[in-house]
Amino acid sequence: MNAKDELSRLAKPVDSSSLHMLVYSYLLHNNCGRTAQAFARTCGLATLGRLASCEAPQYLSSVFNHTDNPSIDTQKTKGKEPVRTPKLDTNGTQKELRKDVRCSADTTKVERANELIDHHIEYLRIRQSICSSIEAGEPQVATDLLSSYFRPVLIPLVSLERPINSLPIRREFNATLLRFRLDTQYYVELVMNHQELDALQFGQRTLWRYPTIFEAWLEHSLGFAQSPTQTDVEPVDVGANANEDDEIVPREELKLKRAEIMQHITDVAALVAYPDPRKSTLAYLLAQERRSELAAAVNSAILRSMRFPEEPALVTLVRQLATTSAYLVGYRSSARTAPIDERPQTRVPWVLDTFVNSDDVPSPL
Repeated sequence: MNAKDELSRLAKPVDSSSLHMLVYSYLLHNNCGRTAQAFARTCGLATLGRLASCEAPQYLSSVFNHTDNPSIDTQKTKGKEPVRTPKLDTNGTQKELRKDVRCSADTTKVERANELIDHHIEYLRIRQSICSSIEAGEPQVATDLLSSYFRPVLIPLVSLERPINSLPIRREFNATLLRFRLDTQYYVELVMNHQELDALQFGQRTLWRYPTIFEAWLEHSLGFAQSPTQTDVEPVDVGANANEDDEIVPREELKLKRAEIMQHITDVAALVAYPDPRKSTLAYLLAQERRSELAAAVNSAILRSMRFPEEPALVTLVRQLATTSAYLVGYRSSARTAPIDERPQTRVPWVLDTFVNSDDVPSPL
């Protein structure tokens, strides 16, 4: 059997359901709710129940519980209580919808697939409302929505009633930084609306708590670094799903972020000193681009909390295909132009590690 016959034997037809899920996931990732809903109901993901099949990725076949933040597998929740899922009505106000997504003998895959699609669209609308609020200069509205529906993304602000965690866990560290960005943006919006007194009060009450948080983390991390086996440090319960979110943030990173936070607080606090901040050297803090960057960061954090990949799987696949194509085209081109005695006699097998670590690989298209 020659190489061509071997490739033909190994080649498998692409399952249309897999392609449909790639497109559906891409639409959800980019907040194309109506298009995603119409696509799912016409390509068979809903009408044939494919979204509820075992071939569907977990982040699409699971229900996101905004209360406790587990992803609940619809195929393993028989006999459990229905999950409360949020919904926005036509005028944008919040209400709760009680939806039973249990898998029982009477529940077909088609019904579960339609329930999953409704669930995806509901959370997509909330995500859109959060991002739209930030873009419109209302970060406090976005904070309230995040606190209601995506609490793990935005931990409650540290207060006297809520002590600081002894050690900086990555998950809490990232949530604190995101909350800080939202709070500083709210301060900026108050200044832009000529509410300087409210801005100063908010800064004293909220913004200056963040250096205290980082100072406490630095103090505890120093003791942890010097005596990692000490018994007075409470162990971190990471459970069975331990990952990078449960790691301790390095002390050097804490010091760097603390310095950045102090500088940023100093910059935003100085806005009240200018009669017209838009004409000051700090005018960049008032730019619409900063709102857009913050909205994108919040959107990514929400998707991460819902177990979505950092980028759509479709984009990853296209990048891999483009990179592989560029690699193969470059190999063939160099083989044709090289002298006959220097041409490779056999094709070198493509190995991922070699491909990733090679300095001669062409850039992706």
